[in-house]
Amino acid sequence: MSRMGAAIRLLIGIAFRVSPWRSTVVLLLAPLLGAASVAQGLALQWMVDGALRQQVTPLTNGAVLLVVVTVIIHQVTAAAADLRTRLQQQVGLEFDRRLMTFFAGRAGLDHYHDPAFLDAATLLRARRGELGNAFAAVVENLNVLARFVAAAVLLVSTSPVLALLPLVALPLALATRRQERLVAEAEHETAELDRQRRDLFSLASDPAAARELRLYRLTDEIADRHRRAFAAVHRVRENARVRGAVAVMLAWTGFVAALLGGLAITLDGVAVGTASPGEAVLVVVLGTRLTTATTSLTQLIAWLRRSLDTAGLYLRLVGERTAAATGGDRDAPSGDIVFEKVSFTYPGGSSAVLDQVDLCLPAGATVALVGANGAGKSTIVALLAGLYQPTAGRISIGGADLADLPLDRWRSRITACFQDFCQFELLLRETVGLGDVRALPDSSAVATALDLAGAQGLVRNLPAGLDTQLGSALPGGVDLSTGQWQKLALARARMRPDAQLVLLDEPAASLDPDTEAALLARYLHPPQQRRTTTVVVSHRLTTVRAADLIVVLDGGRVVEQGTHDELIEQAGRYAEMYALQAAAYARTSS
Repeated sequence: MSRMGAAIRLLIGIAFRVSPWRSTVVLLLAPLLGAASVAQGLALQWMVDGALRQQVTPLTNGAVLLVVVTVIIHQVTAAAADLRTRLQQQVGLEFDRRLMTFFAGRAGLDHYHDPAFLDAATLLRARRGELGNAFAAVVENLNVLARFVAAAVLLVSTSPVLALLPLVALPLALATRRQERLVAEAEHETAELDRQRRDLFSLASDPAAARELRLYRLTDEIADRHRRAFAAVHRVRENARVRGAVAVMLAWTGFVAALLGGLAITLDGVAVGTASPGEAVLVVVLGTRLTTATTSLTQLIAWLRRSLDTAGLYLRLVGERTAAATGGDRDAPSGDIVFEKVSFTYPGGSSAVLDQVDLCLPAGATVALVGANGAGKSTIVALLAGLYQPTAGRISIGGADLADLPLDRWRSRITACFQDFCQFELLLRETVGLGDVRALPDSSAVATALDLAGAQGLVRNLPAGLDTQLGSALPGGVDLSTGQWQKLALARARMRPDAQLVLLDEPAASLDPDTEAALLARYLHPPQQRRTTTVVVSHRLTTVRAADLIVVLDGGRVVEQGTHDELIEQAGRYAEMYALQAAAYARTSS
């Protein structure tokens, strides 16, 4: 119940935040309209009794009340519906904004390794449209509840025996609530399997996977797996619906029997003279209203329960994962970056990716991280970017612990190009300019970044230059090769020329060796930026031989470090890898 209360407070609070006056009007009109609809039955009673008794006053009063209430209901209902629709849109947009901020604004990436988070996130994405409608569910329940209570009060005033009729609706409400609870539990139970089903659909419709799906003739296999996952999800959820529906059907049977019994008692009263014909009309009208209200109430309880469950899911997901404190207003100091006994295990992982790493990255130096796949190179880059926190040990910058520094300020001092770079399908100037949104309107800054990334020729060959729309999925958009997208990612990293730290994780993996060497040479020899520390991850050792420091990693440990010449002289792991690559390159070149 406390969770339901928290969800209702959340919905009402956001509604009043986005539009206080609309929220006030909608909430006040809901119960008034509900009660007003019942007043039509009272008006009909007055008219019938007045006509049969030939009394002008009750007949006139009933007619006036009926006309006034009918006009008010029709006019106000239309206005209230318009207000409610606009409010739903505003509330939905506010929830979308909050969810986008939450998913994109998390300080680190730990939560993407948490299956429970992924299941909840998938469920919330699938049902996020319900958040905008959830406030409407609260309002509609107020309307129907007012209608139900007003009808019940008038029935009791007509005949005490009929007081039992509203009570018979209670089992129906409870049965409906139980049915929704069973369905909600089934949805949570099958969330992981449903996430797999959605992933399979995305895979089948993803252009990036199209070639391999066709080459390996996987279309039927993916479709069959999707069908099996859907069948398993549907079986559990449909079973929950059927189990709940049985109790709802029994409750409806009891309610209809009680309603018919109440009507029979009233008609018998009219026959023996203990009740007026007008009261019989009132019971018929109220019985109809009560049935309608009960039907609506059971449907709305289901809607409200689902909406509140979605709001509760939002509260649990967002509320439990509030971004960590950013460390105050301190600026990141300059100086050496030092790893002291740093170990790291990915969330949910069983083995350490980094193990007791001691490493110093000298300020202003270019440092190359080399080693086999899985050695821990990209993990060091992720830790430096603040995407994860060390499991053990400490990373310091100029003597200050990175964990104590304001993360936003630290990230404003670094720039990066990752091996799994993002393809922003925007205007070319925007795709590059996002590297520093403050300089986004500055065409010269974008052009300089493109020049430093060696992408000038790419711009000249595009139809609208910097204003070319990228991405073939958009009208008039131009698709690029993976290598061209990577050049734009490198240009994006160049939008912060005064960065304190540059992180390049396989920044040219999609480029040929000669192009990679030419690009990295600009990072390895930046005479105007000796205050900038550059960390490069590359498997092509020939392209990083000019680095100030080369660090060789193996099994999550630093096994060698030094300049190229020093490492070759040591005749260790680096010298072996370099000789093998040089020989292989010589064979392919001959």
